[in-house]
Amino acid sequence: MRSAVHARQGIAAGVLIVAVGLSVRFPITSVSPLLEDIAASYHLTPGGISALSAIPVLLFGLASPLAPLLVRWLGLSRTISALLAALALATLLRPLGPGPLFTGTVIVGGAIALLGILAPQIIRQNLATRAGFWTGMYTTSFGCSAALGAALTVPLFHALDERTALALGVWAVPLLVAVGLALSLGGRLKDRSTATSRSTASAPKRPSSAQPLFHSRGLWPVTGFFACQALIYFSLTAWLPTIAISRGTEPASAGLLLALMSVAGLPASLLAPSLAARERLRVPLLITTALLAFAGVLALAFAPVALLPLAVAFTGIASSGAFGLSIALIVFTTPSIEQTAAYSAVSQGIGYAIAASGLGARARSALVRRACRAGFRRRECARRARSGAYLSHVSHAVGPGRP
Repeated sequence: MRSAVHARQGIAAGVLIVAVGLSVRFPITSVSPLLEDIAASYHLTPGGISALSAIPVLLFGLASPLAPLLVRWLGLSRTISALLAALALATLLRPLGPGPLFTGTVIVGGAIALLGILAPQIIRQNLATRAGFWTGMYTTSFGCSAALGAALTVPLFHALDERTALALGVWAVPLLVAVGLALSLGGRLKDRSTATSRSTASAPKRPSSAQPLFHSRGLWPVTGFFACQALIYFSLTAWLPTIAISRGTEPASAGLLLALMSVAGLPASLLAPSLAARERLRVPLLITTALLAFAGVLALAFAPVALLPLAVAFTGIASSGAFGLSIALIVFTTPSIEQTAAYSAVSQGIGYAIAASGLGARARSALVRRACRAGFRRRECARRARSGAYLSHVSHAVGPGRP
């Protein structure tokens, strides 16, 4: 009887973690290809478009402290359902006008940030026996979400008679499906956060023997690794087309190189967390991803142009593997199940903040201004501005999301 209950819990948690992974990137990447049409439809200035692009990145760092508070108040399953519902409603809100567009984007950024932080807790509480595999499934679905949003938006836009509002709002449909799954399956999940808070409230207070979170072994190394991999990914996605063009690649081919980087990394995002389940393999995995990234970046700068696809594949494998590994390290090194949300909030929140400050929108704006001063036509400058905004969105996926 008990084994049947555990099996149902595992199935529910597995479906839910994949649903969360598939929900947390296309609300961002589906906006990027339509930036020019959004600017025309909602009469946005270049500054408004830049702000629209920057909001999700900012929320990745700012919203993270709310995750453990929401879990403490609502419990894990209700928090996941509420965040998915907020994400769906915000996606429906964005097409309604300039004000709702920005308000909805703020809600989208916050909900995605919090869902990304709570994903490790779903795995740690309900899928601990195969945590590496399910972490890989989550990070891979993360990357698929980003790719689907970017790839399907323009065809949907044309299929909907090029109506920008409909092209933005139609993405609420899969999110509503995810909300339905969360509501139907969430009750089957283990939810130690609610039980712990109730028992703590009813029990007499005793001196706590738990180690303070900020003194937890491994927290700061994991946070540093998360920040480094996010910064590398931000940098690659923001500058890869520019680097390729400067090396002599055609602009259209440069865009394909970015897609190649995402696709090449999907197997690594699945495999790295599974291998990280074995503690003895974690240091070799860290070293391997670092060496691959180093080799890929060097090849981007100095290898013959004909070898750029290979260099991009190396960087894609390294960055996606590093992202999957960073999420796995959060799952495996958190001192206790009850501290998972807080541990994840610190490592991801600080990590994303460091990455965002290391490569902000100002650098991309400076690139566009230099291109305009150099005599590019206005259309070319607008294309590069859209490319920079698109790449900032893709770089969230942590993954894959970035986050």
